[in-house]
Order: sequence, then structure tokens, then C-alpha cells
Amino acid sequence: MAVIREGKLLAIGHPDELRAQSGVPKAEILGRGFTPEVLLALRSLPPWPPRKCATAASPSRCAPLRSRPIVTLLVTLGAQIEEVHKGHATLEDVFLKLMEEETA
Repeated sequence: MAVIREGKLLAIGHPDELRAQSGVPKAEILGRGFTPEVLLALRSLPPWPPRKCATAASPSRCAPLRSRPIVTLLVTLGAQIEEVHKGHATLEDVFLKLMEEETA
């Protein structure tokens, strides 16, 4: 697989390699009670992955995404958590990240 933009090769490799190189862990949290205050608190958290990890040659060496502190914060603020799914980047995530980096 290759990602090309305006004639410039941005990435090439097997889909699994591209997902691993992106270093973009993700957590999907499903529930109720995500009030504006809860969302504001989430937005105030530091970005993940930290910038030093996002630009590292080997992002897999960075600490894994920890969902427990996020879930604890949500519950403390009154949200009702039903499910938490942790995973890795999809090919769409990889593509969007490459497009962001290219325009930044």
C-alpha cells in the first residue's frame, strides 16, 4: 500500500506496518451523561500520544494509552460508562494523520 499526495510518496508498506508506524492508539468510550462540562474536562487533558512520541522514529516505545484515568475522570464527573474499547489506528486514521502532517 502506498499513500501519494500531489505526486509525493508519503508512506509505503503493508497495511499492518503502516498502522503500527502511525503510533496512534485510540480508545472508544460509550455511555451517557457526556455533558458540556464533561467534554470540556476531556478537552483539557494532554494530547495522546505526547508530541515527543508522535514524532519519534519508533512511537511503539512510548507508554501505551491508559484508559483507566480517563474513565475515572468521566465517572467522577457523572458520566455513565457502558463500554470501553481500546485499539490501534485504522487505515483511515493513518491516512488522515499523514494528510495532517503534510499540511502542517
